Amino acid sequence: MARRKKQDEEAQENINNESDDSFGLPEVEYEPLNREEPEVVVERETIYTQPEPEPEPIKEEYIREEEIPEEPEPEYTPIAPSYTEEDDEPSVWPKVLLAIILLALVGGGAWYYFVYRPKQEQKAELAKKELEEREALEARKEADRLAALKREEDEKRRADSLATLKPAAGTIETLSERTGRYYVVIASAIDDDLIKDHANKLSKAGVTAWIIPPFGKTKFSRLAIDYKENYAEAQTTADGLKGGDYGNDIWVVKY
Repeated sequence: MARRKKQDEEAQENINNESDDSFGLPEVEYEPLNREEPEVVVERETIYTQPEPEPEPIKEEYIREEEIPEEPEPEYTPIAPSYTEEDDEPSVWPKVLLAIILLALVGGGAWYYFVYRPKQEQKAELAKKELEEREALEARKEADRLAALKREEDEKRRADSLATLKPAAGTIETLSERTGRYYVVIASAIDDDLIKDHANKLSKAGVTAWIIPPFGKTKFSRLAIDYKENYAEAQTTADGLKGGDYGNDIWVVKY
């Protein structure tokens, strides 16, 4: 209300002032703007609360301490469990596995020392024996080869030496003394003339012949066409001549 009164007073003053300032112009009715704002009514709610009861004082009660007799503690006797868990029992598989490993080791060792090793030693012994036999055989072959080579060389030397002693081919030689050689005889006769005639025929054919006079208990003269330093070679030559131009009556005589 005070605001409205104040506004009216201000409007009146303005009218008076405007009359002074109208400068002789016609008056105009002036209506002031209503600047009143609606009043806001604020309602207040009163809340009544009941007072909380005051706490009663706690009386301290005196309790007389009485001696309480101590009870003996019960003795604890462990009770064996009536059941056994499978997890508590030790597993038998490690023992079985260990036993299998030990048996395998023992069996392997026995097999090695009593089967494998003796076989290997036997094989080594057989191989050694075969090697020794092979070496001995090779040594014998080498010795035989050297001996044959030596014989060939000896025969060659004898042939070279005899070449100077043998007469030219187609000649006839009558022996007058023993030589120690082995002669290949192709004929014999009591008559020396028959032996000489046969020797002449051979000489004409280019064959060298040796006439062996009777010696010892025999009274026959012999006709030879070859000689050797030992009986074996002479017999080999005689066997080679059999069945040829001289027939089969060919033999060896040492003179």
